Amino acid sequence: MDPIAPDPNETRPSLSSATANGSGSCASAPDPAAHRSPPAADPRLALLAATSGDLDTLERMLLAWAVHPDGVGFRSARLLCWSPVRAALVGRLWWESGSDAGDLNAALALARSAMAEGPDPERTRELGHVAVAPEQLAGVAGAAWLNGGVAVGAQVSARGELGDQGALVLERAGQAIAVLAGDWDGPGESGARFAALESLRALATAALDAQAVREALARRERQHAALAEFAKALTSPLNLREVLDLACRLAVQTTGARGGAAWIGVEPEPLVLRTTRGAPATRERIARALAPLAARAVEQGRVVALDQVAQEPRLGPEVAAMVRCVAVLPLMAYGHAAGALAIYDRAAAHPADAALFDAADLAFMAALADLLALARDQAQRCDAVRHAEARQRELQQQVARSERLAELGEQAARVAQEVRNPLASISAFARRVHRDLSPDDPHRDHLEIVVREAERLERVVGEQLQYATVPPPRLKLENLNRVVQEALKADGERLVRRRVRLLKKIDHNMPALLLDVERMRRVVANVLDQALESVAVGGRIRVESRLSGGNAIVDIASDGPHQPGELMELLFVPFALSRRGGPGVGLALAHQVLKEHGGELRVRSEGEWSRVFSITVPVPQNQDRRHPGLGRRRARADRREHQAAE
Repeated sequence: MDPIAPDPNETRPSLSSATANGSGSCASAPDPAAHRSPPAADPRLALLAATSGDLDTLERMLLAWAVHPDGVGFRSARLLCWSPVRAALVGRLWWESGSDAGDLNAALALARSAMAEGPDPERTRELGHVAVAPEQLAGVAGAAWLNGGVAVGAQVSARGELGDQGALVLERAGQAIAVLAGDWDGPGESGARFAALESLRALATAALDAQAVREALARRERQHAALAEFAKALTSPLNLREVLDLACRLAVQTTGARGGAAWIGVEPEPLVLRTTRGAPATRERIARALAPLAARAVEQGRVVALDQVAQEPRLGPEVAAMVRCVAVLPLMAYGHAAGALAIYDRAAAHPADAALFDAADLAFMAALADLLALARDQAQRCDAVRHAEARQRELQQQVARSERLAELGEQAARVAQEVRNPLASISAFARRVHRDLSPDDPHRDHLEIVVREAERLERVVGEQLQYATVPPPRLKLENLNRVVQEALKADGERLVRRRVRLLKKIDHNMPALLLDVERMRRVVANVLDQALESVAVGGRIRVESRLSGGNAIVDIASDGPHQPGELMELLFVPFALSRRGGPGVGLALAHQVLKEHGGELRVRSEGEWSRVFSITVPVPQNQDRRHPGLGRRRARADRREHQAAE
């Protein structure tokens, strides 16, 4: 028996004829037996299932089947697909019987390789402008869509001829996705035509279900491949930016989204947009507009999926004009949200495809977000390890440097101790001889040089001994202005002898500070010595004290010659060579003393002043150092009062 011929024992529904108004009517088969799927061994099913790749190809083959004489035998056929986005049936394809030649196999092969618009692109494009709501669909197509099956009836064609028309609903995975309608040439046996449509519908349903299964498997395979690619990338030395870019690209490609974005941030810090995907002209703007949803996902620690962005009050109408649907997932690692990953607007490859992200998309995105959260946590831990290793290397270098400096300091201390007494004798005898010479003695100038250099060597040796053996601090309340005045007074003879002009500006509002006065005086003297070394005879030195930002500051500036970068790297290095060739211990000692007082020593250039040294002591921290002592005094006073009361 021919498998497409109707069973003679099977009762067929009656078919309606044309109505009196000439517009035609139709009836559909209510018999559930008419919706049986064909047996799996049907060779025609194998032909459709084996040769159909995607949904578009299968649609062309079904239309070719519908117009072929060995199939349904329509003169022309048209396909209207259900569009969830437009909530309407939209024109899809137009097919003419004259375009097929040969047997059915050849016609199907030709349809498989045909263009997307079919053999008549012009009619297909005209049909593409059609969009009709299901309740407005009339004739056999409306009856078939209403009953979810097949309908045959007489209807007046566009040429004004009364003829038979037929329609069937195509279902895929249990959902109606399209209606195929066509016209026959002339009258025919209605039962045979009905059976042909039922046979095609059963074959189409089986082929479409098989295609849906293949597509679901391919989709799952793409998801597994994407997760495997991302997991493999986590084992490579990628930085966090590369990992975020990869995750966003895989999310968009695998789900078929139009774009995506990724944010990084840990509460209470705001999220920072790190990467985007999509159209270059709009992706940044869309991603920034979706930031409130990302913050909401991170705050709630769960997925935020919107089928209609226009219904979200947190997003304005400008966002709804750019985005239809969105899914945002928090990056959760060890119970803490560290960012968010978003995709928006699923790009439907077919009008019948849902434009929303379904459960499979969200499950894939959840797995990818979990991996990305772990990747970010791993990247942070790797950065912490790298920083710790770098810090360890730095500390090791400091330890080695400190050991070398300690050895050098011990040697310098021994040398300084050895030369201190002979140098003091030389200096003392030179000063005595200098005093005994008459003012017009020609040797007086030479002896002045000997005295000056001997004094300088005495200071250098003394500084070396001070740096090598630092005594415990002896603190007392003192005004920093007084320390500066005493240092200037001690160097007054040098300033006069070198004819250096002193510009002094003292802030009398400076508070009293808890200082080691002797060592702080040495700090000011050392900085002043460094300034005097760089200034020429007849030059200028500026000394200024001031309060700024809770700090007591003393600026000592000189206008000597300046070369870019001169000695800047060695100014605070112990035993570095000074401009005159001696070891520059003074600034290193000053820096150390100021650190003990909670302050610091800075150096800069400022306009006409080639070097400006700034001695900074924080006033609040210095006052805090007095509190323990005050507390002890109060405690002692309390004890004395308690003893007196007893």
